[in-house]
Amino acid sequence: MTPALLSLRNAVVYYDRASRPVLNSVDIEVSRGSWTAVCGANGSGKSTLLAVLAGLIPLSGGELRRGPAHIAVLLQDPDNQFVATSVRHELAMSVPAGVDAGTREHRVESAVDRFALAPVLDRNPHRLSGGEKQRLALATVWLEAPDVMLLDEPLAYLDADSRDLVIAFVRDMNADGVAVVWATPGDDADLASEAIVLEDGGTAYAGPPAGWAHGRGPVARRERRTIVTAPPPVLTMQDVSFAYDGVPALHGVDLAAGAGECVGVFGPNSAGKSTLLLLAGGALVPDAGRIVRNDAAAPVLYLPQSPERLFFAETVRDEIAFGLRRRGVPDAGTHGRTEASLRGVGLDPAAFADRSPFQLSAGEMRRVAFAIADALAPTLLLLDEPASCLDTDGQAVLVALVERRLEAGAAVVVASHDRAQLDALCDRIVAIGGVSAAEAASPRAGERD
Repeated sequence: MTPALLSLRNAVVYYDRASRPVLNSVDIEVSRGSWTAVCGANGSGKSTLLAVLAGLIPLSGGELRRGPAHIAVLLQDPDNQFVATSVRHELAMSVPAGVDAGTREHRVESAVDRFALAPVLDRNPHRLSGGEKQRLALATVWLEAPDVMLLDEPLAYLDADSRDLVIAFVRDMNADGVAVVWATPGDDADLASEAIVLEDGGTAYAGPPAGWAHGRGPVARRERRTIVTAPPPVLTMQDVSFAYDGVPALHGVDLAAGAGECVGVFGPNSAGKSTLLLLAGGALVPDAGRIVRNDAAAPVLYLPQSPERLFFAETVRDEIAFGLRRRGVPDAGTHGRTEASLRGVGLDPAAFADRSPFQLSAGEMRRVAFAIADALAPTLLLLDEPASCLDTDGQAVLVALVERRLEAGAAVVVASHDRAQLDALCDRIVAIGGVSAAEAASPRAGERD
């Protein structure tokens, strides 16, 4: 029998002894060449379980045993594991100490080729697109030559080509004997040989993935309304171009969004989708072209791919109330609006309002960001890959948020590499980054004309 590289027994983890445990009596065994999918809804404890296996979070109860194994971790947000100021240096620092200079250089060159990083070697890792960051993070994991890989939703933010690249990489590593623990909401569980399903911190199922009726289910969709006349414009972008340090990111882009209209921006990783939203919101100034916003009634709100990186307050309540106070809403009014916005995104104020936003799961953090958008009620709402890391219920919350903003007369622009998600949310879709007209075609676009 192959000895376990990692063995976790009766694991219990509390972040706050006054609340329920985040993990409650969970068992998992990781042996050489195994591939385990850790599945469950947002807030079920998946990321916490991986952090315990990595030794990043101490147990409140139970036992963790480690064999002689090197463990590499891919965090849910790649930004949190980058330490260097360039991709080149990030890769070089990921090669284990003691490797001679020639071998180090060869390994880095192999990682650059394998993960298609040559165009971004001299860029700051934090200024890459979401897909580029994920590829870089996987490259650093590969360079560590691990015995165990702990991967927290490694396919988040990735377009189809990048997903295929990552899946092939993990399969190759696993075939070479590397153990894989793969956290997922469930739709990628079939890639693994075994699955553990968490529910409220406990184990709801353990066994072959085929034995569990899993997956995110059908994508939640907006109920369409008939648009008879063109809505008044909220955002107009005409022949807009922009470059970072002389490197073109967008060229000659046209986009318009009217009141009560949801417009999708579709393209592969690195197409310039995030740059377009930053230009639309005024965070960047175009090098050429014209941008007009009709946002006098309420300012623009932009939620980035990882909106939780903007959090700073001690409690969820203060995080939501901050923007309201900046708008001049008196304290007496912020309480009710804060609680209403939490209920609107499916978070019970009694359970979440006084918690630290940094102790929530990624999906719960994203819902808090949606609550902020709900409370601030912008005229122009810009959403960057908003469905990433969301379970089925979270996707339904996103659809409801967009619908409420449209009913209030706002314009919503959603950027994503996922055409199915855009079809579910948007009235029409604009393609950028070399996407063909056939790839960008949306059933909604034809139906509303």
